[in-house]
Amino acid sequence: MARLPLASVQDLEKRLKVSLQGNDRTQAEAYLTDASTLVRTYGLPWPDPDKAPDAAFSITLAAAERKVRNPEGYRMEMEGSYQYQLPASLPSGVGLTAEEIKILEDLSGKGGLQSVEIQRPYRVDDTFYAPVAGSSEPIPWGVPGDPGAPR
Repeated sequence: MARLPLASVQDLEKRLKVSLQGNDRTQAEAYLTDASTLVRTYGLPWPDPDKAPDAAFSITLAAAERKVRNPEGYRMEMEGSYQYQLPASLPSGVGLTAEEIKILEDLSGKGGLQSVEIQRPYRVDDTFYAPVAGSSEPIPWGVPGDPGAPR
């Protein structure tokens, strides 16, 4: 089942300040679908576009807009004394920038810190034992006086 794009052609038309018709409109729909797929890949599934975060919406539009404005993916253009060059860091097609990917990962909780359960060792007689994940048998963790033993 194909998911709805995270932004509409009407949203893209507002950004571009043009009305897309015929093949241009069909291509814009495809670009929005592709951009939405990438945004969901780095972010979360967001099955309902209306419930997706504003940043996911904006990134989808930005990626589709880049493709509409530069469908061939040219990095540089020259004619006579006129010259225009896009930064090498800017993705071609509906690709996402590193900053956009970071934002999506932050939104989804995929990047950054994660919590890990920590268990403290316990003491029987003069030997400390540490629990072992997946086992009912603890392991000895040194005796008092050992440099690595807990205090």
